[in-house]
Amino acid sequence: MRFTQILIWSIVVVACSETEPQSILFQKQRNPVWTGTLTAADPSVIRDGDTLRMYYSSLVVENDLEKLVIASAKSIDGINWMASGNQVNAESIALDAGTGWDKHLEAVSVIAQSNELWMYYCGYPNEAEVEGTIVAKGQIGLAHSPNKYQFERNSIEPLLSLGEENQRDANALFSPTVLKEGDSYYMFYVGYCIEDCTPAYIGILGATSTDGVTWTKLPDTILSGVDAGLEWAEVIKEPALVKGPDGDFYLFITGDHTIGVARSTNILGPYEVYPEPLIKPEFSWEGGDVIAPSVLIESGKIKVWYMGVTTFTGGADFAIGYAEADFPLKW
Repeated sequence: MRFTQILIWSIVVVACSETEPQSILFQKQRNPVWTGTLTAADPSVIRDGDTLRMYYSSLVVENDLEKLVIASAKSIDGINWMASGNQVNAESIALDAGTGWDKHLEAVSVIAQSNELWMYYCGYPNEAEVEGTIVAKGQIGLAHSPNKYQFERNSIEPLLSLGEENQRDANALFSPTVLKEGDSYYMFYVGYCIEDCTPAYIGILGATSTDGVTWTKLPDTILSGVDAGLEWAEVIKEPALVKGPDGDFYLFITGDHTIGVARSTNILGPYEVYPEPLIKPEFSWEGGDVIAPSVLIESGKIKVWYMGVTTFTGGADFAIGYAEADFPLKW
């Protein structure tokens, strides 16, 4: 989707850490829990009473043209899903493709706001191969919904735009994750500065807001692979930020091929990264990588929905899986 060359993305098998004597054990569903009509990627799952709602990146074909949109599904148990709305054998499109900077959509974070849901989404005008660049020019926008399955844009302009030359988000902003803590909103996202940048950068950046609409970028990196110094995460991307029942903040991340976690007592860090990955690719539908976690911590469990990929000549297919572990973590 976002890169010129496809990067291998993002009943029970156990994935475990090799760290002794403590270990974190995740139980994975053997098969994907949601595949969409054609494909399903980049899940964002939110609790809505007895219902779980998932918003995900989807490829749809309309008038013989392909487009990337945000679709939605719903579930009671987090494993068995159905399309939202009244669609039958078709995607329930939550946010349709735009016509300008957000002609292609992916990677969302959805939060509850009073009687509405707010969706922070990534958009870009063209695929990277069309632009002739390594990464698509992603920026972050906002849409809202009173009925929870159809969203309208808050503005025709992005909330967070490309940084200036040689800034750490000069090429792209992707994969927002948003958390409200007290009276403030916090957004983590992945900044890219890999073309005409010295030094090159891919890592997690931050922004803050008092109303969820007007944002101020933070000057310092939240977390990067270079800083973490982990063999399995030379590049860290696709964050999912959640506050645990213990009051700590847990930052789930995509490494080079796997999913891991970091934690901090302060929402802005510093974050301590667990030394081993938690969720690894094991099944054919996951391909060589699992990425893009969405996380809920509830009822003594850490529940993770994530993305796996299978590749084929000329392309790739994406599906969404599920894994869970006991909370608190043995860390």
